[in-house]
Formats: sequence, structure tokens, C-alpha cells
Amino acid sequence: MTSGGTEVPQTPTAHSGQRKRAALALLAGVALTLGAIAGYDLIPPVRFDVTRIPADGIVLSSTPVPGHPEAGEWLDASKRRMRCHYPPGTDEPLYYCAINYFVGAGPDRGVDLSNYTHVEVKVVYKGDVPKLRLFARHFDPRYSIVGDTNSTKYNSVFLATQDLRAPLSLSVDEFTVAEWWRLYYKLPRDLARAELSNVVTVGLDFSYPMTEGVHDLEVQEITFVRPGLSRESWYLGILGVWLAGIVLYALLQLRIYRAERISLQSEAERYRTRATTDPLTLTLNRHGFEQRWARLPAGSSVAPGHAQALLVLDIDHFKRVNDSCGHDTGDRVLHELAAVLRRQLRPGDWLVRWGGEEFVVLLPGVRTDQVAGIAEDLRRAVERHPFEHGVPVPVTVSLGVALRGPDEGFEALFKRADEALYEAKRAGRNRVVFADGP
Repeated sequence: MTSGGTEVPQTPTAHSGQRKRAALALLAGVALTLGAIAGYDLIPPVRFDVTRIPADGIVLSSTPVPGHPEAGEWLDASKRRMRCHYPPGTDEPLYYCAINYFVGAGPDRGVDLSNYTHVEVKVVYKGDVPKLRLFARHFDPRYSIVGDTNSTKYNSVFLATQDLRAPLSLSVDEFTVAEWWRLYYKLPRDLARAELSNVVTVGLDFSYPMTEGVHDLEVQEITFVRPGLSRESWYLGILGVWLAGIVLYALLQLRIYRAERISLQSEAERYRTRATTDPLTLTLNRHGFEQRWARLPAGSSVAPGHAQALLVLDIDHFKRVNDSCGHDTGDRVLHELAAVLRRQLRPGDWLVRWGGEEFVVLLPGVRTDQVAGIAEDLRRAVERHPFEHGVPVPVTVSLGVALRGPDEGFEALFKRADEALYEAKRAGRNRVVFADGP
């Protein structure tokens, strides 16, 4: 952009630089994409440890057994250490001893664990029971009733105690609905799948059949884990960035194409101007005249009473100006003369520097009775104009005028006008002479 606010077309070098930057950006985008794909696993997961809820939300529940009003008791409630009794000789099919974590905001308002992918369990167990049960109770008003805690869907997975000697990680897909619970509440098969979208309680329990004796359990962690961002969302994000990049790249290429087109058009216009314009006088040159003449309708196509008139004019005694004042002064006179002539002509008239001090004027559509007046106005304007001081002779012009005949070619028309010019020279110069008709 120039200081005047004109847009300057960018050069091919600038466009090449833009393409180079675009290529580098593409390579950088590929590298970043590969890094983003490889770095997905570095995104920190979201973790929900149910054992970290407030103490008033942690409840030990159990059934009575012989010798104990409750099968379960706390050994250290602060450390979530509990003991479950199953005295010798006990045979209780409804035996139950569990630690419950009430994670919801109410009996029917739980937490959504459906997007979590796995559960990490860390417990310390002493005893010889073969299995524990991890459960997550889901509330659904289609089958659950507030006040009946057992009506929440019993999603559970059995954990072999031999696997609990080290921290255990299991998929949430391992949760199933207890068959006894589904049959008791008469759930249709389409509601029998595990659900974790509204979990109100999570816990661990011992259940029938049990091994006789004392069973100690310390719960250190029950953590549901899910990705910080799903893989699908991550890849869709990468795809979205690429799509945005492609759109921006397309817009950049469109801008480059538009700038190149403007540059080429401007360059072509400059070459056309140079090829058809005389650089000294800024008038048409012969080539420019020939291009226009080729598109000019024949003389027979003009309106009645009108004609195409060709004026050939020459500066009188111009050689004296060059010889006495130098070619620089002569060039300035030519330039100034062209400006004087241009001011006298109509917008559609042609002014051509034919060569040296000779000019051609074409009036492409003029009333026949006005030609003489226009030619005389041109002669008089030059005669009266104060040219550069020091010019040894008055600057005047002689003109030869010819009206184009029907279908007359340029060579014949120019020859007649040129002969009229020489007649004006012979008659004393600084005058207008009309050529005879074709």
C-alpha cells in the first residue's frame, strides 16, 4: 500500500515467499498432528475416588449372625477398616456384610459414572473367603423407589481375593446386574443391562456363600477413572484444526491468486501502455494508432452529415529549434505542444505522434461542417501559446486535412492528408489546407 492508500500488487518474489511459508506451515502442521496423536495418552485422566467422600456418607451395614447383633463392625473407621464375622455352623443365605459409600446428593440423585472406563481398587484383606463383591447402585424412577434402598439397580462385579494382593484395575464393562435382583424386581430384559449414569452408592461386600471365621478388610481406594478427553473428541479436535487450516490455506491461495491476477493485469496494462504510447508526449504512437484503426468502422458507417477526418500536422521550422537550443529544448516543445493540442480536442478524438515533429489527429465521428473550425482552432491555439523562452522562431504548425471516403483505406487517406500538409508548407506554413476528395 502506498502512502496515498493505493494497493501495490505483490511481486512474484513475495508470492514465492508466501508459498514457502505455507509449505513450512503444512510441514509444521503434520509434525504437530503426529505429536498430538502420540501425545493423547499424556492427557491427565479424570479420577473420582469414592473413599474420599465425607465420613457421614460412609456406612457399615450387615445382617445379624449368631453371637453378634450385626455381622460387621468397625476396627478403625478413620482408616475404613472393618471386620465381618461368620461364626462356625452359620448357614445364612441372606448373609450380607458391606461398606457403603453414599456418593449421591440424595437417595435419588447420584453421580454420572457412565463415561468412566475403569475402576482401580486397592484393599487389604485378611481371611480366606474366595471372593469380594464390588457394587454400584443405580437409581432409575422406572423401577427404583425412594425409601427402598434395595430397589436401586444392583450393578456388581466379583473380585477374587487372590487378585487383591496388589492394586487391581478392572473395566467398568465387567459390571453386570445381579440376576436375583432382576428377578425379584421383575425387570424386563431391555432394562437388565448395567447402568452407571445415576449411581447413588458404591461399596464392597461379603455375600453368601461365606467361609466360616473372621474377615478383616481395609479399603484404601476405589477410584473410577476416565480419560480427560475422549479419544474421539481429541481426534475430532485435530480434524477440526486441519479443516480450519485448509480453509485458511484456501483463502490464502485465493488471495495470492487474486494478487497475482491483479499484478499480471497491471503488468499487461503497463506493457500495453508502453507499446501504444509515445513516452515523450504521452500521446498514441503509430502502433497504438494502428490497433485502434483496426477496430474503427468503415467510413461508410458514419451518420449522415458526419465524417471521419484525418489531420496531419507538422511543426514549422522545428529543425531550427533543435539546432539552436538543443534536443532537450526540442523535446520540451514537443511535450508542451501535445498538451496544447490535447486541450483543444474532444474526449473521443485521437492524438498521435507520428514521428519526429509530425503529429496525426483523427476525428472519428465529426460533423463535416465542423472539421475546418477544429483544424483552425488547433493551429491558432499553437500559434498563441507562449512556448519556452529562448526558442529562436515562433512555434506554429501546418495542417493537412482529409475526409475519409466510403471504404477508403488508411494509406490512401493518409496520402491525401499528407499531400495537403505539404501544400500548406509550400503556401507559407502556419495554415490549414484541405485535401481533394478521394
